[in-house]
Amino acid sequence: MAAIIERVLSPQRKRTFDAMNLREPDRVPVALWGTVEGYQHLRRGLGMELNENPMNYRTGSTTWTADVSFELDLAEKLDLDFVRISMSPPGGSPGFREIRKGEFPFALDIDVPDGEYINCDEWGVIRKWTPHENGGYWEMVGYPLLHATSAPLEEGIEILKSFPWPDPRDEGCFHDSPIPGMDMRTYCKYVQEETPFALMGQAGRGGLFEQAKYMVGYAKIFSDFIESPEFLEELLIKLTDLEIEFNKTMIDVCGEYIDWIRMSPEDLASEKTSFLSLKMFQRQLMPHYHRAFTETKDYFLKKNPNGKIQFHSCGAIPTSFMEGLLSGTTPEGSQCVDGFDPVQPKAARHSGPRSKKIMLGDRMFFYGGIDVQETLPWGTEEEVRQEVRQRIWELGKGGGYLLSSSHRLEHDVPVENTLAMIDEAHEYGVYPLPEQPPEGADVGDDAAREPHDPAVVVTAAAVPVGQGFRRARPPVLRHLAALASRAAREAILAASATAAFSRLTRAASICASFASLACCRSRCRSR
Repeated sequence: MAAIIERVLSPQRKRTFDAMNLREPDRVPVALWGTVEGYQHLRRGLGMELNENPMNYRTGSTTWTADVSFELDLAEKLDLDFVRISMSPPGGSPGFREIRKGEFPFALDIDVPDGEYINCDEWGVIRKWTPHENGGYWEMVGYPLLHATSAPLEEGIEILKSFPWPDPRDEGCFHDSPIPGMDMRTYCKYVQEETPFALMGQAGRGGLFEQAKYMVGYAKIFSDFIESPEFLEELLIKLTDLEIEFNKTMIDVCGEYIDWIRMSPEDLASEKTSFLSLKMFQRQLMPHYHRAFTETKDYFLKKNPNGKIQFHSCGAIPTSFMEGLLSGTTPEGSQCVDGFDPVQPKAARHSGPRSKKIMLGDRMFFYGGIDVQETLPWGTEEEVRQEVRQRIWELGKGGGYLLSSSHRLEHDVPVENTLAMIDEAHEYGVYPLPEQPPEGADVGDDAAREPHDPAVVVTAAAVPVGQGFRRARPPVLRHLAALASRAAREAILAASATAAFSRLTRAASICASFASLACCRSRCRSR
């Protein structure tokens, strides 16, 4: 209890806690996160020596460009309010090993030039280095469970059972920290007792949908929702078990020193729309999220009664998705998700910052918001400052906003723009905020709400884990409508009646096949 009281007394922690608890702090709290290259570029630009310690040069298992936890000296120099820490992968940082062609741990047909190094992480996901004019990235080329989804169900389940899953209890997960020679628990204790910063922890792995994509492949995952739902369900159950275990292990090691946990980093949407329909998300994914969030938060609250859970998804994640996640509660009645990041400003307006604040701002806090796709790397300092003012006014009214970049800082972000972002947040973000919106701010109100039917929000109790896939139905009508529409356009534009008739006949044949397949699946799944 003494440690908790001491944390509250720190101005940085107090404003961070106030924001997370949807209260107006003295000013908007600020933090940073970045890639290895972005971190190094920033330190060099500030005239600071580089810390070559490999900790968090790859936080967890799923990121192709590594996250970096900015060190305490950098946080102090920039006057940040909180820092982050992540578990290392099992075995310790960096968590992957270089292998050559022919040394693959699984039977994967991967086209890699002879002599070219690739790497394999602890999940068996294989990546090769893909250079570009500004550097490069690790491209995923091997998915360890790609063929398991096409095998007979019993065989696929056996593959899952025998698969060499990473061990969340591996001691190597906690050997390293941003301070060389200091393990994770000692570092977290040091941050809370010797520094003014609040501390966010992350167990260092991808989210359920994200990790499933990495295991079976980006293209295969979407067909699996329809073609292999039973296998996919078993995979999601296993990944949920691991998600919970990774977080419980971190809580056991240093939970009393962590203020909140960032869980299940995902990509559930593009910039325009979600990857899955609302009903498919609710029936096949949401029960697993509820189990992961509620069990983790319930466990966390026993170590830190004020602990919070933050969820990540890039893209235009629909507000209805978030409302579904918020419907989950712990056994004690606590909301299972408390915050969301990164609030991508380039996403579709119905999923943008202002819409999220209007729809969800009385139930959760928001983290991020400053565009890292265009404004931070390519904008002027004044354009950066203008966006900071916009985002604080859109998200900060009444509290509930922690300002940062909308994703990792890359090496192409000028140091001057990073400093401008922080400085403007310190200047403009002082409460009470101005009543009048700044130039360019989204002043939309309830009219900007995303249209949805609240009746379709499914709670965890409504769709038990293990049963969601049985209720799913393939979106056959969308296929039929698209085919019919395309056929009609082609027929109208056809040069002759014969060509038009041919195209329409072909479309009718395809539609009949779809309809037959849909009926067959409907009968099978209703049994």
